[in-house]
Amino acid sequence: MQKQTLIEGLRALPGDERLLRTLGSLLEGEGNWQELQQIMLEQLPRLSRGAPIETHVCYLAGKACLELGDLRQALALSTRAVQGRSDFAYSHHIHGRVLAQTGRRTEALQAQQRCAELAPAFPWCWFEIGQLHLAQGETTAAKAAFERALALQEAQDPGNTTLFRRALEGVEARAQRAERQAAALSLWPDGPPPGLDGPLAPLQELALATEQFRLFLDGLEGQPGG
Repeated sequence: MQKQTLIEGLRALPGDERLLRTLGSLLEGEGNWQELQQIMLEQLPRLSRGAPIETHVCYLAGKACLELGDLRQALALSTRAVQGRSDFAYSHHIHGRVLAQTGRRTEALQAQQRCAELAPAFPWCWFEIGQLHLAQGETTAAKAAFERALALQEAQDPGNTTLFRRALEGVEARAQRAERQAAALSLWPDGPPPGLDGPLAPLQELALATEQFRLFLDGLEGQPGG
């Protein structure tokens, strides 16, 4: 009933900021992307360009378009949102997600880092930062971002951490494989023994573990202050 009342209010008072913010928040909370997209795009031409409510409606419409898979329109709207108000963290987050999905990973990372500057306790920007680092092969940076995302999510919503845990476990497994492969290459430069992804013969496993530890110590010595 509340939603219908708000919709009818907008028909009578198109562009009303209070009604738009309340209805937008309600639909966003419901995840009702189709209706959010439709209403925000209908209202957008009625708003003064550059006004705070116009920027907010661009954000909401851009987020709805992103969730519905309309990346072209989501990019245009999220760009307007961040240009209209550069200090609103969540516009940068949506803009970064759109950029990532369109293959513009460097710009996407910059957008998520800006979001993290503005809202450092927002877990999802750190999650996206981790994903972007991982896509660029930067495992250490990805792991640090996922660890931060998980810690923040556990503090804010401990019942909804599965995705964060899986991401962290995945990057940790990837790092372990990379360390194992580096040690194998050092031990057997002409090619590792078959079955490197599984357990090797006991003596080979011992040699591999020893070499991994040696490389780890070498890495520590190479660090500042090491």
